Amino acid sequence: MKKLQGNAAAKVCAWVLLLAAAFGAGVFGVRALISSVSITRSSWQDSSRFYNAMDNRQWELVEGIELTQALERLERQIAEGTGSPLAYADAEALREEKALVEEYFSRENTWFRFRVLTDDGQTLLGTNLNDDEAITRAVREVRYFAFELRAEEETDPPLKLVLEYGVPEDIETGSIDDEFYRIWVTWMNDRANFDQYLTGFLNLGALSLLALIWILWTAGHRSGEESVVTTWQEQIFFDVYAAVMIAGIVWLAFGTIWTAERLYWSSGNVYDLMNEDVDPFYKLGFMGAAALFAAGVACGALLLRTLAVRLKARCLARTTLLGRVIGWTVRTVHDFVHFLPFTWKMVLGFLVYVIVTFFLVVEGVYNGAFMLMYLCLQLALVLFLAWWAYGYHRLRQGTKTIAGGDLEYQIDTQRMPYDLRLQAEDLNNISAGLSAAVDEKMKSERFKAELITNVSHDLKTPLTSIINYVNLLKSTEQTDPKAAEYIEVLDRKSQRLKKLTEDLVEASKASTGVLSVTREKIGMSQLIDQALGEWEEKLTDKKLTLVANLPEGETWVYADGRHLWRVIDNLLSNCAKYAMEGTRVYLDLERGKGQVALSVKNVSRDPLNVPAERLMERFVRGEESRSTEGSGLGLSIARSLTELQGGAFGLAVDGDLFKATVTLPQAN
Repeated sequence: MKKLQGNAAAKVCAWVLLLAAAFGAGVFGVRALISSVSITRSSWQDSSRFYNAMDNRQWELVEGIELTQALERLERQIAEGTGSPLAYADAEALREEKALVEEYFSRENTWFRFRVLTDDGQTLLGTNLNDDEAITRAVREVRYFAFELRAEEETDPPLKLVLEYGVPEDIETGSIDDEFYRIWVTWMNDRANFDQYLTGFLNLGALSLLALIWILWTAGHRSGEESVVTTWQEQIFFDVYAAVMIAGIVWLAFGTIWTAERLYWSSGNVYDLMNEDVDPFYKLGFMGAAALFAAGVACGALLLRTLAVRLKARCLARTTLLGRVIGWTVRTVHDFVHFLPFTWKMVLGFLVYVIVTFFLVVEGVYNGAFMLMYLCLQLALVLFLAWWAYGYHRLRQGTKTIAGGDLEYQIDTQRMPYDLRLQAEDLNNISAGLSAAVDEKMKSERFKAELITNVSHDLKTPLTSIINYVNLLKSTEQTDPKAAEYIEVLDRKSQRLKKLTEDLVEASKASTGVLSVTREKIGMSQLIDQALGEWEEKLTDKKLTLVANLPEGETWVYADGRHLWRVIDNLLSNCAKYAMEGTRVYLDLERGKGQVALSVKNVSRDPLNVPAERLMERFVRGEESRSTEGSGLGLSIARSLTELQGGAFGLAVDGDLFKATVTLPQAN
């Protein structure tokens, strides 16, 4: 394979094949391009050649009419004896020109049909139609042209005329050989030969492409050399080389198109087509256009070849002028500002940019080279800012990811600006430290939850035995009043201890998300009515007045009925335990904006010297003496259960006023 790539004879053959195939493709391509105009037209009279020929005939006919008017004026002057001495010679010359025009526009010499009328359409001044022939049936499309003839006297108005003209759609082969016949013949030939031209162009183009692929594959390889060999082309800066080559390709492309356009119009010119001496030049025109096309292909092949060699040798960046300038600038600036503080780097960089920009703009007014340098500076600045912004974007995305909870995420610091890389490395280190701390905290939380669950489970067995024995003692007859009182205290305290144990287990499960949640459409008003029915008597015993404000109709929420009942029960239980006697307890239910909010307000019996957020923690109560029967778990359980159902739980404390709010999504 290496030997095949380094074969010099094969490379020469590939170049010869490329240029020959490109030349042939150029010939067929130009012919196909010219013929394509006929393919895209449904009639030969829709072509640009036809329109151009019709315009020429129109103006020639108008000039002939003006010539006739001038001849009539001159003959009238001769008859009146007012003409100049040369009037007879002028008249004779005009008669000869008129005869030529009449012969040129005669029915036997052209397919052009016309008639000249006055603007009122009544007076026929001239035509080459037969007496019984209508112009609308004689031609495919009637065209109209209005013009004026200058009157003999300046005071007389000009004569307004209308020219009606056209060409028949069907032309008999070989009957009249004029420009329209030639255009028709060319149109027919183009339609007949277009497929051949296009096929030839595609086949030779594919052959050129194969030769180009071979040239690119073998570029840079030489027999006996293991590494890629560069030539004199690779010694030229690639951006300069590419600019020259692309300019040449564009110039050659425009030259090819311009030549094809000239050939197109020449192929519709009757004078050129009828002149046999023009035919060799016409064919040379196709060869010239093909040569321009092949030259453009050669320029493109040379550009792609040197690009392939530079890529294979991995020297593209250092063989470009712009790359060297940017590389040197970046290295110099980097070495200078590497150890400067970030603020000073920004200030110094901005000052340098302002000074250099001002100098280049001022000098660029008189010298184009400085303006080019100014543009290069702006481009370099844009590239630097884009690189810095991309690095900052990566830093921000990494920060958001870490802040979102993914503490194991590591920001990629490769090819990142120096200062941003330092910041990213610090964040990566913080992330590792936070991850270790969070793991330790989670381990501690799991240990606490397991401890509470295990202790509660271990307490259940002896507590159940105590309750059972207390119940047995209550069923026996006690003669000593003190014994009955002691049994009653044991019963009350054991039930409280049982409730505390159950609350501990439920609080642990709720906070760790172990509890199962089945959310469904539930009537909130009905659930509140049931809770009020159960707690109304207990609140009345506490001398509390319950004021419920519920909206009309049912209020539907999307929640777990069992957990929601526990939340409402805990809130009402909290009021019964801590509300001041003789006050009111307000229970309000509101709905709107896709949410349902339940608020419970009461006046605390004891001063609330604890922040609202702390009241929702475990084992925290509003009074510090802990003389009440509460465990400090009710609000914590209510908060956890509410959040498990996708809701929000909030507390507000204003003096002795206590307000708890439960917000849940509304179910339509």
